[in-house]
Amino acid sequence: MAFDSVRFRPVKWLKSFTARLFCRRNIIIIADHKTQHIPFSVTTQLGILLSTLGVVVWVSYSTGSYMAAKRVLVEKDRTIASTTQENARIEAEFTLLRRDLMTLAQQQNAGKLANDAKMIVEQYVHSDQPVTGELKAKDAPAHVPDYNAVFARIEFLEKRVRDLQSTHDTMVDEIKLATNGKIKELQRVIAMVGLDQEKLQRKREATLRGGFLRSGEGGRGGPFEPVATPMLRQREPNLYMNLKKLMVLSDVVGHMPLAMPMPRNARKTSGFGTRVDPFTGRLAFHSGLDFSGPKGTAVRVTSDGRVVAAGWQNAYGKMVDIDHGLGFVTRYAHLSAITVKEGQRVMKGAVIGVQGSTGRSTGKHLHYEVRYEGRALNPKPFLTAGEYVQSLEE
Repeated sequence: MAFDSVRFRPVKWLKSFTARLFCRRNIIIIADHKTQHIPFSVTTQLGILLSTLGVVVWVSYSTGSYMAAKRVLVEKDRTIASTTQENARIEAEFTLLRRDLMTLAQQQNAGKLANDAKMIVEQYVHSDQPVTGELKAKDAPAHVPDYNAVFARIEFLEKRVRDLQSTHDTMVDEIKLATNGKIKELQRVIAMVGLDQEKLQRKREATLRGGFLRSGEGGRGGPFEPVATPMLRQREPNLYMNLKKLMVLSDVVGHMPLAMPMPRNARKTSGFGTRVDPFTGRLAFHSGLDFSGPKGTAVRVTSDGRVVAAGWQNAYGKMVDIDHGLGFVTRYAHLSAITVKEGQRVMKGAVIGVQGSTGRSTGKHLHYEVRYEGRALNPKPFLTAGEYVQSLEE
């Protein structure tokens, strides 16, 4: 009995608390000096309390659900916006790529690269728009392209560009190597004749700068507007300078008299320098080389130039002087006949006369001189250098 009493004590306390809290009540309303009592039963009180609690619970649950749903919607909006922006970016890149490829395909002079571009367009642009004519805004594909194909083609083009760049670098290296080798060959030719390369190079550059200011060509004028710097000079300055140097040195060597004035089977009968004079028997200076060939052997000019003298010149007899530029002049003396006139332009190898024995001569031969800035030089190094140049060409 004691155990049952302890067991049901909380229940009795709860009933007692509920009876005190929800006891029968009356609502008193006083109006117009009248008093009215409205009974407020325990059942009614419990109903109002439960209804109020239900409303509070429902409002709390609805508010939580609304906030959670709002967070989900905001996150989805962000995802959709990001995806839309990325799709728009890829679509723009695709449109630009298609435009560039179609433009490239239209370039008829692009060769194989244009064919590759046309192939690429045809593979991943699924539209009826032909790859000819200008691409306009309305020509952009309305469908969603295959981005994997687009990126694959972009990667293909990037590889193509890398291959072209590699080919370009290889070609530039080969040109540099060939240019350097050719420059060394020309420098060796100039060194063989014992002349100052730098001086000849400066002289030729000065001649090129003043090459358009010849007299007797009439008046010229107008504002000075320099030509834009060449791409080669911007991208490969060292190669550009070497090519420029190569051109100048080639021009210098081209002005030098390196060819034989007579057939190679002609005998050399007298050398350059001090010798015993054939008329007096005393030592004298011989300013050239003497060659003797069969009767009627033609004499040929040893480099391009202009005839500055053609006629009788005392001890030289019938003589021809050729000005080759840069201070080089060649002389051909003791001729039996002259076939050119003063002022005439002649090319290397052209016949200017026939060997003879006119003037101070003991027999048929050619007296050949090479003069530089008015001073007689030994023609032998020039002929040796000419043999070297010929061996390079062979």
